[in-house]
Amino acid sequence: MTSAVPVKFHEAPPTIAPVTGTPVAHKTRRTPFYHQRAIGFCLIAALLCLWEIVARFAPSPGLPAPTRIAGVWHAEMTTGDLPDQLANTMISMAYGYVIAAFIGITIGVLMARVRFIYAIFEPIVELIRPIPTIVFIPVIILYVGLGREMNVLAIVISATEPILIASFAGARAVPQALKDTAASFRLTWWQTLVEIVLPAALPQIMVGLRLALASSLVIAIASGMIAGNAGVGFYILTAQQTLDISRMYAGAATVAVIGYALNFGFLTIERHLLHWHVSHDRKGSL
Repeated sequence: MTSAVPVKFHEAPPTIAPVTGTPVAHKTRRTPFYHQRAIGFCLIAALLCLWEIVARFAPSPGLPAPTRIAGVWHAEMTTGDLPDQLANTMISMAYGYVIAAFIGITIGVLMARVRFIYAIFEPIVELIRPIPTIVFIPVIILYVGLGREMNVLAIVISATEPILIASFAGARAVPQALKDTAASFRLTWWQTLVEIVLPAALPQIMVGLRLALASSLVIAIASGMIAGNAGVGFYILTAQQTLDISRMYAGAATVAVIGYALNFGFLTIERHLLHWHVSHDRKGSL
């Protein structure tokens, strides 16, 4: 005779959670402070504080205090000619950058798609690429003289190279699957270029445009220092030659802020244009 297994009536059966259409919320991982960009700004603030201390306790004509530079910068931006010089530089940079973008993207993509175009431009690109843009400035002055034309042409020469190379690399690296898709739908050469090649090459093109943005600002400042008669570079050089060191530092600080703002704005636009690209899923970019 078998004995019955005792049943524990006081134990409630396990409950099953109701299934709803609402997904389970996952906890988002917070980025550690030492991985955030704020730590870089803290370092800059610490260096400025150290600079201020050194300038006050060991004053030097060549190292004014940051507070003095800030005061001079405010005076120059409100009553001085720094805004006009900055506008002159930015206008020249904008002209040169837009022209370089058009030339670089057009020739770079065509070099990747048309063998004849590649054979024409490849030797020229490889010959000019190692030459610093500064070398071309005396030649540019010889033909167009001083002024905005010289600045714009120097920026075009400097900015075209990274855009062209990036556009060529992006257009040449289009996956074969996309090319087969274009052939399956019997797209024309122009349709393939517009609907397949350019969207696939856009991430590489944006890299070239970002590099060219930085080089455009550098050449806009350098050309003004070497042979310009207006612009921020001319402003900084004039302040240095007249031993107005605070104005010189104020001009340099303006260039730094403008460069950071341009890069930040470009990255913002890039994230919106390339929101579909896998490499832009990660937060932050150099």
